[in-house]
Amino acid sequence: MFRLTLNGHLTPADKSRSDYAYIPFHLPQPANRLTVSYRYSAAMSSNQTEGGNVIDIGLFDPRGADFPGGLGFRGWSGSARDEFTIAPTDATPGYLPGPLPAGRYQVILGLYRVWPAGADYEIQIEAELSDQKFDFSEKSNFSTSTNPSFPPKSAFRSSGQWLRGDLQCHTFHSDAKGSPRQLLDKAKALGLDFLAVTDHNNTSHHRALAALDDGSLLLIPGQEVTTYYGHMNVWGTGQWCDFRCRTPDDIRAIIQLAHKHGGFCSINHPKQGGPAWEYGFDLPVDALEVWQGPWPYRNTESLALWDRLLAQGWRIPVVGGSDYHCPAREETNFLRLGQPTTWVRVTEHSVAGVLAGIRKGWVSISASPDGPRLEMRAESSVGEAEMGEALAVGGAEPVAVTARVWRGKGLVLRLVVDGDTAFEQRVLDDETTVHASIEPGRSVRAELIGDCPPALLPPQAPADLDLRGWRWALTNPIYCAREESGK
Repeated sequence: MFRLTLNGHLTPADKSRSDYAYIPFHLPQPANRLTVSYRYSAAMSSNQTEGGNVIDIGLFDPRGADFPGGLGFRGWSGSARDEFTIAPTDATPGYLPGPLPAGRYQVILGLYRVWPAGADYEIQIEAELSDQKFDFSEKSNFSTSTNPSFPPKSAFRSSGQWLRGDLQCHTFHSDAKGSPRQLLDKAKALGLDFLAVTDHNNTSHHRALAALDDGSLLLIPGQEVTTYYGHMNVWGTGQWCDFRCRTPDDIRAIIQLAHKHGGFCSINHPKQGGPAWEYGFDLPVDALEVWQGPWPYRNTESLALWDRLLAQGWRIPVVGGSDYHCPAREETNFLRLGQPTTWVRVTEHSVAGVLAGIRKGWVSISASPDGPRLEMRAESSVGEAEMGEALAVGGAEPVAVTARVWRGKGLVLRLVVDGDTAFEQRVLDDETTVHASIEPGRSVRAELIGDCPPALLPPQAPADLDLRGWRWALTNPIYCAREESGK
């Protein structure tokens, strides 16, 4: 048995130089099993708001930790675990099983928060050594990319069908307590059509989901790139896409890596406590999450940001995501799977079909799987357009907007042009069609707004919630194309 203890001290100056510290160790022989545990001083407790340290952990093997997408990445657990084990055929959730050759490994410590007195750390390495030789060359089959093989779906092609799903949720492969099976059971019970499980900074959940896939849900490979300056979902690829970034150039490199491997990138919850997105918006991202969790969770900030971007000519589709962290047993807080739900119009029943629908902006968002829903189209004298599309407009003529509403009785339908309200009407029936004439701007979008009845709140809801003016549904915009270009 191989055992090693690594000690050190981290300071705020270390964090100012880099958000990550690499602690190397040498494994003298291949191993059948490798266990890493750690502890550090003045750890910040869950109920603290100030003071204390938060140090995350992960591992790279001898293939290296080059940025972006180091080939030696074996997993990441943030600060959710203080120990993990890797073996050729199994591993702690968040880590990838596979060969453990002799050579130079690196424990990566994420310096999320280092208080002024610094942090003393101790890392314990324990390995069960083996005489077995592994093929760990570039020609070997082992890879940090999971490339899950999900069963084929009964693909259809049509003029358009709406599918509903959740694009951000988590299991015990990162910082939730519930298993992938528990999460899938909840999604099926809600009647969702697709689900993207986006565990933080790893892809080990992809293999678990592929093993559970019975064809009743479209399972979109996902991961949440969780940096200390903003979060981003990547969908549609098994490639691990890195998270070690601090600057706009760093995140741009990660986006390019994701795109190279077929990934689709969406900025997550750009609002205070989201955390906010600090990299700016001059980036080749594919979508923006404008609604995360229950509406009063500061989603007005994300909505206001989106309106400002639209007024500047930004053209990026928006989505919602619950950010649900699946519990092991009963529900533990206000967040629920499918709240909000993202509706996508598809022409093919497949992961590619869902992502293509999002890319086109054929998307609306509702507060829950069975909640109020909206669709919108518009016409001018020279053209017509659906959500996500550009409408040709001649001169200063008004635009005729048609909004279809489901389960919206008692709410107010609002049309918003460049961030300003252009039309309002109370909805009198559960299902109705509303027609309006508006003066065009750069874009027009629709929303349903109304107070939340206290009877709808679960027992875990905070007592001081503001129940006024919740959004119950949002559409993607229609862009008015009197100008030729837009971001």
